[in-house]
Amino acid sequence: MAALQELLNSFPDDLRKAIQELFSRYHFTESQKLEILKDEADLRQWKEQAFVDTASYGSIDSRKDGRKGDAYIRQLRDYMNRLRREETDYSSFNPEVHPRPKYRTSLIDKEIIPGRCPCPVDGEKTRCCKLTTIDPIEQCAFSCSYCSVQAFYSEKEIRAVSDLREKLLSLELPSDVWHIGTGQASDSILFGDDFGTLSALSAFALQHPEIVIELKSKSARDVFTGKRYPRNMIFTWSLNAPTIIEKEEHLTASLKGRLENAARARDNGNLVGFHIHPMVFFRGWEEEYAGIVSKIESRFSPEDICMISIGTLTFTKSVLRLLRENGEESRVLEMDLTPAAGKFSYPLETKARMFSHVYQSFSEEFRKNVFFYLCMEDPSLWMPVFGREYPCDKAFEMDMKEHYFQKIREAI
Repeated sequence: MAALQELLNSFPDDLRKAIQELFSRYHFTESQKLEILKDEADLRQWKEQAFVDTASYGSIDSRKDGRKGDAYIRQLRDYMNRLRREETDYSSFNPEVHPRPKYRTSLIDKEIIPGRCPCPVDGEKTRCCKLTTIDPIEQCAFSCSYCSVQAFYSEKEIRAVSDLREKLLSLELPSDVWHIGTGQASDSILFGDDFGTLSALSAFALQHPEIVIELKSKSARDVFTGKRYPRNMIFTWSLNAPTIIEKEEHLTASLKGRLENAARARDNGNLVGFHIHPMVFFRGWEEEYAGIVSKIESRFSPEDICMISIGTLTFTKSVLRLLRENGEESRVLEMDLTPAAGKFSYPLETKARMFSHVYQSFSEEFRKNVFFYLCMEDPSLWMPVFGREYPCDKAFEMDMKEHYFQKIREAI
């Protein structure tokens, strides 16, 4: 199996040798070998001792039934399940950060082709808002440990679309497009207007007042002083618990920095929004996520905010493979990886507990006057979290559209 060999080759010499000796010692199926490698890759990232060094070999070797490999697998699964089902402990976890290489930047003559939200849409397995996406910049200079962007673009190059203004102004959009996001392939404001991106999007927003342009960021870069933006441009920030920002969202702005930047956008005349996403089930999560809510309410009124979304970690198989092969120190995969609409995430019970805690931490005034939604989550979570649900994606999209434009009209 190519995946097995690639993962094995990514390990340091001592661990690779120990695993090769284990494979010679007991009989394992190919799928069992891959399971062992995935778990050892996770333990390496979590800075936990390799299980191959700690297994109870005495009890395995004493077996007379010839199924010693199966006994090893059972021990491994019991150990990993204990770690994954507990709240992740970051108290003594201090990852060595390896910022990605110095980036080259280049302009590319690429056609602007609107895309669709990366939610899985077949069968409406998650409740999707049908966001249209535009990628004026590809690749991000931040080093978030869970980032999926790294799986799609070269790590060593940031590419910006040339002549963006002309391409956007000549773009023919389908009649049903009303909500465009720019934060799928890169951070929307990290690079400011270095490539003319914000100026081009402003011209596009003025040309299309019937469309909402949503920018999404983890940056504290001030792109607001001395520059005005159309009201149908909404600036949003991904917010996370301070522990997660420190341990997993490397090189990004602090929570304080992100909120201060959002306040600049508000003071400059634009609506703002927040994505409390991706939530992580770690020791102390209740207090820290409630603290985010408190900070939002202390600085902003419901009239300032267009939307607040809530969501959590979700991984595709390809991203899981990339994270394990990279081997960067992280505990984002120290979780109960449960199948979720073709991806892997927390169990629904854990999600309901986390999302409800955040939503109920907001005051009644905010819950009544801000549009809250779940991002890329199972439809069954809406009622227990918000006390409302939608029969289909289209109903969700139309309700979102009504709330967004109502907020824009009220802000003018």
